[in-house]
Amino acid sequence: MHPAASAQTESKLAARHVRYVFEPNLAIHQIRDVEGNQVRLSEHRAPKAMVDRYAEQMRAGAIFPAIVVSDRFEIVDGNSRWMACRRNKSETIAAYICSDISALQARSLSVELNQTHGLSMTDEEIRAFVTGAVDEGQVLDTKAYSRMTGVKASRLARWVAAEHFALRAARDGLATEQLKDLADSARAALNVAKLETVFVQATTLAMDARVPAAHLRRIITEANAAPSEAEAIEVVTRARAARSEDIKAIASGFKSTPRKSKGSALHISGLLRFEVDDLLDVSPNKQAEMFTRMSRLRGLLDGALTQARVDWNLDDFPSTEQLDSPQSRDLTHVR
Repeated sequence: MHPAASAQTESKLAARHVRYVFEPNLAIHQIRDVEGNQVRLSEHRAPKAMVDRYAEQMRAGAIFPAIVVSDRFEIVDGNSRWMACRRNKSETIAAYICSDISALQARSLSVELNQTHGLSMTDEEIRAFVTGAVDEGQVLDTKAYSRMTGVKASRLARWVAAEHFALRAARDGLATEQLKDLADSARAALNVAKLETVFVQATTLAMDARVPAAHLRRIITEANAAPSEAEAIEVVTRARAARSEDIKAIASGFKSTPRKSKGSALHISGLLRFEVDDLLDVSPNKQAEMFTRMSRLRGLLDGALTQARVDWNLDDFPSTEQLDSPQSRDLTHVR
């Protein structure tokens, strides 16, 4: 076995069903650096300090693992080793020459090999690869790439969802500049929206009111569960109405003031979608607990309604008894 041959590299190529040949003396001048084949950012390829160290070790007789190139002699992995050979004015280098691999397959291979040779990739480089894969319509196995890169699968999945969100937003005509402040977690939450109208309106709400990802997830979950598009849109409309003061403050250049009622408003909106029979559909072993909770909830709501009559300007608003009537239930749902 040639001293530059790498069992580790060969096992990775074999696992990907990549056809290759080992060339112990590939001419240095044939190798090309083509943008798009490597996952590492250009400024991070072949760091000078590493090239200097490799070149010195090579002059002392050290044998390094073979680099990896495509059958067009475009480098996939081994920039520092290649540059060190050039520094030493070497004419050849050992290389694995891979056949019939696309630019995306080359970048994918580069991800795995870069984590075992030289410096590990930065999060920025890994994310750039993820973005490119999504843009090309590929489905990323986040668990597999988590093992390769050391980045948590959940984080990779969030990056994938964020890029799908960006593509979807672009298709729906949402301005990229307006979306720049949305966190990845918020983008991932919004991307789950089933209806495009809900997606657009919820995204606009997220930008206008700077809605946290946790709240967006609740809004989207409720909208997705709605029996009709009109009711799904109404979920977002109610969420916007509940944040009207925040939206005005943010539009005026002020930070929104957190209100304790934000979370409860979402839960109340959810409860209003249920009928009495729905609330009573409880397994026998949970009925006592459910009764206690509903009793406590009724006490809280009775107290809140009584205080609201005193503190809020509700002179022209229907009484509690009128709101309880079947004819006015649609009004309570809208509010």
